[in-house]
Amino acid sequence: MAEKGEALSDRELEVLQCVIDGAGNKEIAATLVISENTVKVHLRNIYTKLDVSSRTEATTVALQQGLVTLEGITTENNDPEPEPEVEAETARTEPAEVAVPPSPQPDITEPETAARPAFFPRRIALAGLLLILLVAIVFLAYQAFGGANAPTPTPEPFAETAITDDWLQSRPLPAPRSNMALVGNGLNLYLIGGETAAGVTNAVSILQTADLVWEEGAAKPTAVTNITGAELFGEIYIPGGELANGQPTNVVEVYSPANNSWRVATPLPAAVSGGLVLSDGSFIYLFGGWDGQNYLADVYRFDPAANSWQILPDMPTARAYVTGGVVKGKLYVVGGYDGERPLTECAYFDPATPGEDPTESGGSWHSCADTLLPRAGASAAGVFNKLYLFGGGAFSEEPITYSESYNPDADQWSVVNTPPLDEQPSWSHLGIANIETNIYAVGGVRGAQATAETFVYRPLAYQTFIPIAPVEGGGP
Repeated sequence: MAEKGEALSDRELEVLQCVIDGAGNKEIAATLVISENTVKVHLRNIYTKLDVSSRTEATTVALQQGLVTLEGITTENNDPEPEPEVEAETARTEPAEVAVPPSPQPDITEPETAARPAFFPRRIALAGLLLILLVAIVFLAYQAFGGANAPTPTPEPFAETAITDDWLQSRPLPAPRSNMALVGNGLNLYLIGGETAAGVTNAVSILQTADLVWEEGAAKPTAVTNITGAELFGEIYIPGGELANGQPTNVVEVYSPANNSWRVATPLPAAVSGGLVLSDGSFIYLFGGWDGQNYLADVYRFDPAANSWQILPDMPTARAYVTGGVVKGKLYVVGGYDGERPLTECAYFDPATPGEDPTESGGSWHSCADTLLPRAGASAAGVFNKLYLFGGGAFSEEPITYSESYNPDADQWSVVNTPPLDEQPSWSHLGIANIETNIYAVGGVRGAQATAETFVYRPLAYQTFIPIAPVEGGGP
């Protein structure tokens, strides 16, 4: 973490020089071949180390300390005067901090200029310099007070707090949200779409788990809620969802974290909301959902190489608001709502085994043990060859007071403690995703209201390993 007074790194000096030269975040990223998010991180570190809060202040302090140079202006007495047509962007300082260079004597005195005062060339140089500085001040003021590339204020440092042996409370969302997609990629969490107090949103919020900072990414072209998503080959797929008018859509939009941009993929064969999206590392799958009138047992698989959707064998039961994950190459679909009640049903799709009908595409359905409680609107993640299931109180009057984990080897569900939720234990339509060994639980609905809370579950926080003692006599 950067500290006040700490020396700037070589890369931070390069970013600062670009700022002095008038470059915006996109230009800096292109010049230094880094991402815009990385530029923002460097800017925050620069502000902290220089003890400033804006581009203008950083420019002033940098010039005072001699950390950077200002193109076209120098303090040496023997340097040439500025060119008459220096671009406005090359000046980035205040008038009091720049020495006016002396004007060299002209080599040739033409008849028509011989009568002019000796100080005439100096007036021209001074007027040009003042004009440059005036333009620079206006530009810096624009950057500091609402410029398009002005960085957002650096958030206050945040420390996660242990609330139980295996749960932490992390930095909350910028605003309460539910019914969204939450997908992990690298060390970042990407929270996409869903609902806020203002309605259905297309916002993309990114949690950098390394420094616990929420940032805004490029907005999704289509605002949708009741969605899930999955990562494949470095991109995040968001198929379908429910529009602001309450109707499902078949649009498929794909987000690139590396480029912070969206593209459109082949639409779904039908409009679907409330389905479960999973990735097995080769394909994207969509299970169940709601088409505006009926609950669905449909299963679709997207092949990115062919850019097309394929229809797979139906699920055993039509349902929406299901959850699940991938464990040992099998795709688990758990719980959900069939239009009448929340379900305990568990089934998994095995892409490697043939179906009952030889004319159908490969893959078959198998049953697994029911969950301990009926759950709709839950969310899950597969970690350490287990499936961890959290929340799921939608469409139910019974409180969901604990979470569950599934061991596929034993075909058994076990109780997992839920973080303390005061007097509102039911939790639904939340986002669950894992970053390495930690599972993040974000937002969702509690007590009929969306929450901004973020929790972290650590499956191995207090797991110990006991070494095997050697047998007496030194035998194996």
